[in-house]
Amino acid sequence: MDSQNRLWFAEYGANGIGMFDPKTEKIQEWKLPTPWSAPYHVVPDKNGEIWAGSMWTDLVTRLDPKSGQFTEYLLPRETNIRRVFVDNSTTPVTFWVGNNHGASVIKLEPLD
Repeated sequence: MDSQNRLWFAEYGANGIGMFDPKTEKIQEWKLPTPWSAPYHVVPDKNGEIWAGSMWTDLVTRLDPKSGQFTEYLLPRETNIRRVFVDNSTTPVTFWVGNNHGASVIKLEPLD
């Protein structure tokens, strides 16, 4: 859930991110720019952006739902992202994820 009480969800098989707004009772969807990304979990951050990790493409994806713009970050080695975490106490926010294939933890700090 985000600060506006909207429910965000990953669309693994549809390669997208979805949002249910209980005020309008409508669902909005965004297709990820890279085919076969297969997002498993999404998390909104304090800035209203949505973060997801790819199960298949070694990408972390950030969505700005206001503009519909995506930013993709290619990870340095093969992984299989399931659960994701955003640390909202940092500026900018920090993205954390476990690397299932590399027995490691990945910290992503966006530069923009």
